[in-house]
Amino acid sequence: MSQLHRYADYDQIAQTYDRRYERNQYAGVEKALRQFVGDRSGLRVLEVGCGTGHWLRVLQGLENYISGLDFSAQMLARAHKSAPGIDLNRGRAERLPWAAGSFDRVFCINAIHHFRDKPAFLAEVRRVLRPSGMFLTVGLDPHSGIDQWHVYDYFKESLEIDRQRYASSERLREWMSEAAFEKCFTQEVEHWVYQIPAREALEQGRLDKAATSQLSVFTDAEYEQGIQRIRADMQDAQERGQTLLLTVDLRLYGTTAFPGEHAHEE
Repeated sequence: MSQLHRYADYDQIAQTYDRRYERNQYAGVEKALRQFVGDRSGLRVLEVGCGTGHWLRVLQGLENYISGLDFSAQMLARAHKSAPGIDLNRGRAERLPWAAGSFDRVFCINAIHHFRDKPAFLAEVRRVLRPSGMFLTVGLDPHSGIDQWHVYDYFKESLEIDRQRYASSERLREWMSEAAFEKCFTQEVEHWVYQIPAREALEQGRLDKAATSQLSVFTDAEYEQGIQRIRADMQDAQERGQTLLLTVDLRLYGTTAFPGEHAHEE
């Protein structure tokens, strides 16, 4: 399978997707999102790649008109159940089904790496934003070279695949500028640092194939090879009277941009 065409099938993992919010703390992302939206009421807010609606639910009580878009029918089905009353739409990020100047805020969290034409998406975001609007995208930057993650350690090619799926923060800002956004900046919004016993990670499902898109893009054989590497190291550690610890030292970055005074508005 070509690395260049590895995309996660979220219809297949929708049922277990929200477990990530039980296993990981996203306090930094939530704080950044709330600051991004602000405390004004009556704003029109759009999340692209809304999935099961987790972040839309976070914003529900702010008296704004909230919309979400996702391509996965199964993810949206779960969002309809968990976030009733929110305007949910199925479609592609590169062709947003709204008129120019429709929104005050547009954001996507851990989603832009799934979009097949990121510059086209950014151009669409700028089109649907009002001149006073703002855009925020949050995600990993595997190009930084400073993160450590057991997924990258044990599942061969996962880091290289991520470097193809994710744009660097610098590249995102370049694309934003090319789409005529202004005042683009990036800041760290979340930093996870911990170790977990490998056996515990396996028992909790943290290493299930559907647990993260980095694993879901592998074939079953590739995935099993990574699991076997972990089990072999677990056995070696046990024979030495030790416990194999898996390392997480990951950062999420938020990149914000403003459409500027020449944004389209109907």
